[in-house]
Amino acid sequence: MFARVTTYHADQDTEQLLGKFKETLSDLQLIDGFSHGYFMTDRESGNGVSITVWESEAAMGASAESAEERRRERTEAGVASVLSVATYELGLIAAAPTVEPAHRRAEPLAEHGEEDDEA
Repeated sequence: MFARVTTYHADQDTEQLLGKFKETLSDLQLIDGFSHGYFMTDRESGNGVSITVWESEAAMGASAESAEERRRERTEAGVASVLSVATYELGLIAAAPTVEPAHRRAEPLAEHGEEDDEA
């Protein structure tokens, strides 16, 4: 899996930036290879971060043009300035044992000291 991380600075308040993120969700969810996303804001600093996670590097690459369009819409609307855009390969996804991250099944954890009977 791969992720695109974009940092923003809200030109007005962070609620408007979050609202722009919400407006793009339905279109984003329809893009082939999209897995999930996170949209965060810090009211004090006015900064925001979007993290979109993709099933493959090819899917992330194919979404680059539409991602650029969404960023341009936010800046042209005077909602936020883009500070940076970076891409990463996910090396590890960590979640509580009862949480099922997108497209992943929660796997039961062996109790500490418990041996695997199949080994």
